[in-house]
Amino acid sequence: MSKRKKLLLSSIMCSLILGVSAAPVSAETIETFNLDEMVVESSRNHKTPLPGGFNNDSSRVGLLGETEVIKAPFTVQSITEDTVSKMAMPNQDLDTVLSNVPAIRTGTSPIKTDFSIRGVCTNAASYYVNNIPGFFIMATGPITHTVGSIDALIGPASTINGSTPSYQAGPLTGATPGAIYLNTKRAGEDDFIKYTQTFGGYGDYGEYLDVSQRFGKDRNIGLRIYGQYDDGGLAISGAGQRKKNLFANISYEGETTKTNVFGGYYDQKLMGTERRFLLTGDPTKIPDAPDASKSFDDPSLMHQDTNGYMLTLNHQKKLGEHLNWFVNAGANQSVMRRYIYDGEVDIFDNGDIDPKTAVWSDYIHIRNQYLQTGLKGDFMTGMAKHNVAVSVDRFHRKMYKKGVDTINPSTGKADGSFEGNIYTGVIFRPWIYNGDISSTLTKNLQHEETDVSLNFMDKVEIGKLTLLASASRRHGDYVRGTTKNQQKNNVKDNNWATTFGLSYAPTDDLSIYAAKANSRNRGTAVVASGKKNYENDGEILPSVRNSNAEVGVKYKANDNLMMTLAYFDMKQPQTIDVKDAAGKLWLTNNGLNRYKGVDFSLNASFADKWNAFGGFEWLDARQEKTANGKYDGCHVMGSAEWSSVWGLEYKPDEDTSFTGRLSYVGVGKYVKGNKEELDIPSHVTLDLFASHKAKINGTPVKFIAACYNVANDSHWIAQAGQNNKFMLNMPRSFMLSAEFEF
Repeated sequence: MSKRKKLLLSSIMCSLILGVSAAPVSAETIETFNLDEMVVESSRNHKTPLPGGFNNDSSRVGLLGETEVIKAPFTVQSITEDTVSKMAMPNQDLDTVLSNVPAIRTGTSPIKTDFSIRGVCTNAASYYVNNIPGFFIMATGPITHTVGSIDALIGPASTINGSTPSYQAGPLTGATPGAIYLNTKRAGEDDFIKYTQTFGGYGDYGEYLDVSQRFGKDRNIGLRIYGQYDDGGLAISGAGQRKKNLFANISYEGETTKTNVFGGYYDQKLMGTERRFLLTGDPTKIPDAPDASKSFDDPSLMHQDTNGYMLTLNHQKKLGEHLNWFVNAGANQSVMRRYIYDGEVDIFDNGDIDPKTAVWSDYIHIRNQYLQTGLKGDFMTGMAKHNVAVSVDRFHRKMYKKGVDTINPSTGKADGSFEGNIYTGVIFRPWIYNGDISSTLTKNLQHEETDVSLNFMDKVEIGKLTLLASASRRHGDYVRGTTKNQQKNNVKDNNWATTFGLSYAPTDDLSIYAAKANSRNRGTAVVASGKKNYENDGEILPSVRNSNAEVGVKYKANDNLMMTLAYFDMKQPQTIDVKDAAGKLWLTNNGLNRYKGVDFSLNASFADKWNAFGGFEWLDARQEKTANGKYDGCHVMGSAEWSSVWGLEYKPDEDTSFTGRLSYVGVGKYVKGNKEELDIPSHVTLDLFASHKAKINGTPVKFIAACYNVANDSHWIAQAGQNNKFMLNMPRSFMLSAEFEF
């Protein structure tokens, strides 16, 4: 499509959004049911928004089920479905809306899902889909248009849902610094058929179908079907995507039974989307960021193709007035074939491409199964009300992975694939154009993991005081590959994870709380690799404890303001190499990173037509114990001391809104040897959003427009905890959509 046609279409869409004179659409009436203690969230249970409407006043909190945000003894932020629809266009990734959470830093390439929570690196493995863990990894993330609301649990809360698979947290952390619960879209009270068209300002077109119907004598069976077909260019020059998927959600709500089933299939392709870089040699400076609109791989050659299915089941049966039986189960399969950089783009500090940068064919095949069942009930002991949950769960994963470097036929090495400069252009060697063998790679077992946990939880309410105690006994069996050398990594473990919380609410609008969680990793197998020959090769290092503590205060001023202020302290074990007096090398788990800081967040409605959200984080992330003290006292690689996000919305009427979001990330740290650090410059990003409801010839239409990175600024994004790797940001991108309801 020509630029003139694109501009014309954009002008028409903008005119419709900003200038349509039509009858307003009346606000939908939302019926609210008090299901505070449900394990399976009812399809008709709508949450109540906090002041401003960007976040909900209740959130799913593991086995606790739906809990008021002000009463949860850790930081909780529940993003509304309306916010997700406005800020995360259906062909975008969820990090476009997760960045609303002050404790979360996002910014990655379309083929990665990395983000950080309070300075600790994680990725889409931290997502739960309808309470089911394990569906995603660093390279594959959720399907945006299937997601309704998002519950972000920050702090000592990741161990209260049952099993935490070791890959989800990383083998050394024992538990993530939080968990992200994705709640899929479900049938509401009203039946509808919605058809949506989206257009990206760089030639990306999408079509979406969303059908919601209720059946049964009491309309207690709900069916929600949604599908996507998207094809076109990204804001990155030459880069593109193709996405196809179809999903369904079926819910049933009877007098004593509640059931929800979600499932579907997806197929997507990404081309020309690598954005991760690493400095090589002995850098003396951080080079200036290149033009963010450029592609740094070849979109006609390098790709990532993914397809798979996912299925979840949530079921609850009422056994008595104070006792429920529940089941959470799920399965998924994901198959990925790709031809990409082997790791990242290696560059020198003048921007030159390191000839050692290589390209490879990669094949990943993942299958997960999860089952959790248990009882939940309440009873009184004197003045104390106990809300108790007991469950057992089993998680099983098989991951196959095989990667093969493309070899230069003249040298027999993978080196020399590229040359050039990030400012003037990348030069690709002709022989790599015949190197893509991803379609022929077969299964090669990387690991198999089985985790079984027995979980206990008791929330005790005594007047204005609430006590939370949770314990999980986890048995893990981790098998690494099939070769004799790989099997040295096989680890079995039996560990406890505990969480304790205390909340005191002198009034309904104020709470003071404290919480602490302790968890352990799976143990570490010592295996020699490369030039490292450990004296304790073949040993299994004992598991180490990860601790996560938080204290805070939450305050809600009528219906106009909600604020949370929290101080946190996390200790994260690390493996390190240590040489003894004889110069012999040993692998130990005596390393330690520590993360201390302050989070602040607010939701506000300070005038009839004005709403706001936002907050900031101050983070002191330090390496306290490192190999031979080399990095002791240095920042954790990629960490930034200050970050914040602020959003302001103007609603001239009930059918129209204009929102601006300003994000700031302070100076990031690139850590060299000899305790020398280089500064990754800070950056500010402005995003704008607009929505408008109207009727055209009697048909309700909802228009949404978004512009990400309005100033089209190019900058580096520090990647916390990723060994000095950093990302190039995404360039300015326009998105327009029109949703027709029939």
